[in-house]
Amino acid sequence: MSSSNGKTVLVSGINGYIASAIGLDLLKKGYTLRGTSRSAHSADALLKGAYKDYIDRVQMVSVPDMTAPGAFDEAVKGILQIWFYEPGRLLQTIANQFLPEGATAVIHTASPIDFSLKSWNDFVPVAVAGATGILLSAYKHAGPQLESFVLTSSVAAIIDPSKKPYDFSEADWNTYSVAKAKELGEEAPGGLLYQASKVEAEKAIWAFRDEHHPTFSISAVNPGVVVGPPVQPPPTASSLNETLRPTWGVFSGASTTIPQAIGSASYVDVRDVAAIHVWCAEHPHESNGQRYLMANGRGTPQAAADILRKAYPERKDIPIGEPGSDYEEGYGWPEGGQSFDSAKAKKALGREFVLYDRSILDTAKVLERYL
Repeated sequence: MSSSNGKTVLVSGINGYIASAIGLDLLKKGYTLRGTSRSAHSADALLKGAYKDYIDRVQMVSVPDMTAPGAFDEAVKGILQIWFYEPGRLLQTIANQFLPEGATAVIHTASPIDFSLKSWNDFVPVAVAGATGILLSAYKHAGPQLESFVLTSSVAAIIDPSKKPYDFSEADWNTYSVAKAKELGEEAPGGLLYQASKVEAEKAIWAFRDEHHPTFSISAVNPGVVVGPPVQPPPTASSLNETLRPTWGVFSGASTTIPQAIGSASYVDVRDVAAIHVWCAEHPHESNGQRYLMANGRGTPQAAADILRKAYPERKDIPIGEPGSDYEEGYGWPEGGQSFDSAKAKKALGREFVLYDRSILDTAKVLERYL
């Protein structure tokens, strides 16, 4: 176990799929992790599981409503309500305990999105408030030691579904979904509103940077469909996050046919996504003002089924579908279609991303517990 490096990083939504992986990377590198969640107890599994060997460097902060004004004010500095874990129980300390170390980096992964919302006014401003609220708290209250602010955005803020063939890069913005969502108004579907919210939320942080010129860096990570093994599997398969459910459906045989791909099926491994967030936090001068597009190719449920049938020949309930029919050899980009240029992120990490077959097989090892 690594010793403390004396620095604290705040990660919002710590019990999420991406955030929990980021947190584990930070703990392994010696950081003190300050994680936020709606309630302290929602992170119990992490504290008892993936983070248990680093418990002396884990702080959990309750932020019940991340869209409330000033919701993160106390979390970004050294004055906060904090929960520590001891085997078998959580202990709440005295409110407003002073912690001498303010956050040196803020990584904002949490999203207040509620897919039951059906209109632009209910959906998009909430997403913008979630992104800018924590940024404003960092700007006003974190202190001079803050070096980096990293936003988890999405490839949805980049990809324009009307462009094909096209090779997307960090220079692109999804103007189509914003315009279409406004045009459709109350008739706009939730998926379209989600895409528009990702665009507007990310643009809001860049507008903040241009207006306020903070002393800390601001960067954004734009991943595609995130796959790969969760650092803390949920208690039941029904609680798996949305991007892992197709893999579970195929692996378990619960899906008797090949599930539909999520979006464009542009995949990236969660371990690569976590690594670039940490890299941005640790390299404020290089990452300031930058977006990092992360998509390694096209990884479909059909490809996952083909990989799993080969690796688990005894599993006769994995659906067959049409082997090899909707993906490229090596899980690359199809000719004449949409593709994504992730060269900047790969250069930052100094390596290639994890390939789809490894992501699926490593995920399957974790999912075996549910069979």
